[in-house]
Amino acid sequence: MKGVWTGLVTVMLLACAPAAWADDLNPPSWRGEEGTTFAKWEFMDPYPMPGADAESNPYGSAGAVVYPGQGQTWQEEWGGRVGVWPLSGEIIVTIPNRPEPLPIKYIWVQLTWSPQVLGATPLVVETLWGAKASEIATVALEATGEPAPSDQWFHSTYQLELMPNPPSEVVNVSGDIMVDELVIDTWCVPEPATMALLGLGLIGVILGRRRKTR
Repeated sequence: MKGVWTGLVTVMLLACAPAAWADDLNPPSWRGEEGTTFAKWEFMDPYPMPGADAESNPYGSAGAVVYPGQGQTWQEEWGGRVGVWPLSGEIIVTIPNRPEPLPIKYIWVQLTWSPQVLGATPLVVETLWGAKASEIATVALEATGEPAPSDQWFHSTYQLELMPNPPSEVVNVSGDIMVDELVIDTWCVPEPATMALLGLGLIGVILGRRRKTR
């Protein structure tokens, strides 16, 4: 009987699991730490200023604007996927963030895409600082069923480092590509010295309270 219930629970969990997380394939190890943000876009409708489909940001809401480029329009279905933007233009994402100018900010970008023309690849930059992202990994996903060179979906991961931490970031994604999903994580890394001082201050408060109670 226990096995039956376990099987039923597993089936229910799988049925309830949102497809929204399907292409969050390479999340950063620091997701969920203090000072992090997360946002994901699936582009399920043609609105060119979509809100995030999933988001965790204590500092505000991220905003995206899609400039698809001349002659490019949102596709309800393309390559076996629902909600796809063809780009010859760009997607601009503004992310409010921790306001303190701490030493370093990490930005981690995941993109599900397919080339529109031979040799096309995504370009990911942070425009306020002019920093180009480094490609961490690219893996081939399923075939699109479209003619070459647009016959394959890819999932790419990019990383940027900004020093010091700005109060917000503007991430720009461009290229002659088809875009299905976009996931962006950021982390304003706490300064070790600041954390140490906070720890010493907390110890001082505790010791002070103990002295008063004696």
